[in-house]
Amino acid sequence: MLSLGAILLQNLVTRVTDRVDETVDAAKRNVIAGLVIGLLIATAYGLAVVATAVLLAERYGTVPALFSLAGGFLLLALVVLAVVAMRNKRERELRRIRRDQLAARRDLMAAAATVATRRPLAATGIALALGFLLAPKSRRRGDD
Repeated sequence: MLSLGAILLQNLVTRVTDRVDETVDAAKRNVIAGLVIGLLIATAYGLAVVATAVLLAERYGTVPALFSLAGGFLLLALVVLAVVAMRNKRERELRRIRRDQLAARRDLMAAAATVATRRPLAATGIALALGFLLAPKSRRRGDD
């Protein structure tokens, strides 16, 4: 007869392996569906570009139509590049701010640890005051 601990451990392992198997199966299905959807969207996009080229070629001629399409896609690529560059710059700035805030918190904790070893009662008062001041504010407004 198995002990209670062994039964609980066996139950836990069975549940975990079942969850892992379910997750892996779902991930496989999602990847396959994503690839099929991506292929269909890429095909539709390619056909739309060809149709646009044919339409413009009938109206303006082949060479001007292809140059205008190439110019339009180049302009679109430059717009996307500018948006990505601005977002990357903003992310770098946010990471720098977070790093500075973490450094400030680390320095504050080191100072608090130093004070706590020398004056425990004063450190407790400071910790309570800081906890009260730095606590997340409620999103409720007083006039509601």
